[in-house]
Amino acid sequence: MAGLLAAPSAQAATGTTYYVDATAGNDAAAGSSPATAWRSLDKAGDLTLGPGDRLLFKAGQRWSGRLTLKGAGTPGNPATVGAYGQGAKPLIEGGGITGAAVTISDVHDFVVDGLQVTNTDGQAVYRTGVNLSAKDSGRLANVTLRNLSIHDVDGAGGHSVATAGLLVSIRGNRTPTFFDRLVIENNEISEIGSYGIIMWSTWSRRNGMTSLYPAETGIPDSEVSTWTPSTGVAIRGNRVHDVTGGGITPMHTKGALVEGNKVERAVTGRTKPTGGNVGIWWQGNDDLVVQRNEVSGTGFNGPGSDGHGFDSDADNNRSLVQYNYSHHNDGGFFIAVSFAGAPTRDTVVRHNVSESDGYEVFGLSTATQGTDIHNNTVYADGRVVEVKPPLAGAGRYPLGKVVRIYNDAAGVKVRDNVFLNTAGAGFDGKNGAIYDHNLYWGTPQPPTGPDHKAIVADPELASPGTGGLPGYRPLDGSAVFDAGVSVPAGTDLAGTPVPDAAPDLGAYQRAVPPPRVSSTFTPKGHLERLADRDPATSWRSVPKPRFPGTVDLTYALDRTFSTVELTGSPDIEYDVQTSEDGTTWQTRATGVKGAATLPAEVTTRRVRLVVTGQGRIQIDEVRLGVPAATGPYLPPGGAPVVTTSFPSASALDNLIDGDPGTPWASAATGVTFPGDITVDYRAPRNISEVTLHTAWAKGQGVTDVSLQTWDGAAWVTRVDHHLIDWPSSSATVETSTMRLPAPVSTDRIRLIVHKANLEWGNLALYEIATR
Repeated sequence: MAGLLAAPSAQAATGTTYYVDATAGNDAAAGSSPATAWRSLDKAGDLTLGPGDRLLFKAGQRWSGRLTLKGAGTPGNPATVGAYGQGAKPLIEGGGITGAAVTISDVHDFVVDGLQVTNTDGQAVYRTGVNLSAKDSGRLANVTLRNLSIHDVDGAGGHSVATAGLLVSIRGNRTPTFFDRLVIENNEISEIGSYGIIMWSTWSRRNGMTSLYPAETGIPDSEVSTWTPSTGVAIRGNRVHDVTGGGITPMHTKGALVEGNKVERAVTGRTKPTGGNVGIWWQGNDDLVVQRNEVSGTGFNGPGSDGHGFDSDADNNRSLVQYNYSHHNDGGFFIAVSFAGAPTRDTVVRHNVSESDGYEVFGLSTATQGTDIHNNTVYADGRVVEVKPPLAGAGRYPLGKVVRIYNDAAGVKVRDNVFLNTAGAGFDGKNGAIYDHNLYWGTPQPPTGPDHKAIVADPELASPGTGGLPGYRPLDGSAVFDAGVSVPAGTDLAGTPVPDAAPDLGAYQRAVPPPRVSSTFTPKGHLERLADRDPATSWRSVPKPRFPGTVDLTYALDRTFSTVELTGSPDIEYDVQTSEDGTTWQTRATGVKGAATLPAEVTTRRVRLVVTGQGRIQIDEVRLGVPAATGPYLPPGGAPVVTTSFPSASALDNLIDGDPGTPWASAATGVTFPGDITVDYRAPRNISEVTLHTAWAKGQGVTDVSLQTWDGAAWVTRVDHHLIDWPSSSATVETSTMRLPAPVSTDRIRLIVHKANLEWGNLALYEIATR
């Protein structure tokens, strides 16, 4: 790759430029011109750079050993390390040196630009390419690492957070230390035996986080001090590929931006049997934004080993994951993971596309709270993931779930998404998860839970599964249009504004023109401000308007809504009317102040507000909406109920909680056959097959079972004496499926258990799932 460092601007050129030439240089020379260049890394490393100083390495040349960089510039006049001349980026070859090939310590107002770095001697030990470090140094501002090519860095077949292609490490416990406006941009990082880019700090103690991976970093818990985040961090435009660890991992920041990066084949090339990682993951951050990234080909080591494209890990607050393209990641698209004492809270995942991601598209794990998944487009084709030895998870894994909820993950919301689910994979509905206004295609029924307003239809996307984002735009006539619930969203994947009322489902929003606004009130000017989606603008009437008067909004497209809100106008009294022809008006609500709730949803293009109050009128915004559900869906008869004739030793609800990891077991005494287990779903559902899940099956699995359904008057046997010879007996959950001769609509099923393995006196099932 050719490179040429641009000449500095006149106002920045207040320092000295130093040159380093690996072939013609001389360390005894002045170093201040190409003709008097220095030669070695040692000589360059002796220099402490000041404001406006530049240390330039000759393009097309290489040096062996370690480059040590230090010094500082001033705001607007940084110290700079880079290249001069034409040719390939200057190469710093660490040669397997312990630690990093390039170290940058306690700097501020400092730029490193356009170097090439390796650190390999072919040994299976963890090494680092570039390490930006700080220790007990306070605020370090305006550091930029850009246009670096870091590759061929040794590792030990897995990952260590202490090593990476590009490592940012902050240590100490005396002076709170952090980077402010750190930029890592437009770098290529590849063939790394650990992480691609990782950033962490010992200033990270909060919410039960009292250590920093001591087995990998060697840092004692006594050094971990009160959370002091780096601020203004931007990791953007980087390409990270072919790394054995995670691709990009920022930790301990506030308001950071991870944007426009491309991560390919993270967590691949591993030889360590255990463990896993993620394409982009983050921990210990507040208000992190992860957007417009593409992550693909992340490796997987079996259930419980991650392998996803994205991960909001422990101790994060208010992460925003939007406008990303995740595809062919073997573990899935997104996970939220927490330690029990350090939950990740209030993550929003919106306007992303997931294509052919494996095992579980969404995984929401221990102690995570308030994950909101809305307006995503998911193409789940059931790609089977093959994990090969020497990895401990070796085996073949089909797509298990589109949404999997583990343990005590709470506050999950799944709304306004498009699930093109040709694999027919399931959805967990445990722990009060809310499904609302999602579109399902390829799934025989809405998820366990189920959806408040499921749309079962072909989304009619342009060319899903063919690669690339354009294939996920909906075609004219698609069922996704105007079918959503009101969720604050801003803009879609392409930057199109999302309307308050009747937004489209999925990652893309059809452009909805603002309404034409007219009124009998004066003045007539600026009426468009009532519907410009900007609460900072408003319209005012004359001081003493004539009442009653009207404000009419005429939309170019049908709008569906059940609420009307006048923001900034809590005391204005008004009626709500709608019309199909603009002549005949139907009153929907009367005597409203602030927000109106209509008796039912209305679809129309014409809305009239009849204002009946007194005094001057000021309205910031007129908002139409469809309120989102606030709790899980319950059928008219209530929550599903499980009953059994067997003596029970654990919660029967575990059989239908959507989690095959939570078991039901009978008591160890008093089991007699035949016995029954009945599930009353309290609402009809279409059933074509029933799958039984269990573990330790040769000791406690059912072996002879019949399946019955209720036809409204009597039980009808659909599968008689289904015999099961469980292949093994271990903690791994196994399944056996009973297929009905033809699909049946029913609200109840009953298992007649004729025989079971009773090695310990009890029988057990972990889940009863229907399709």
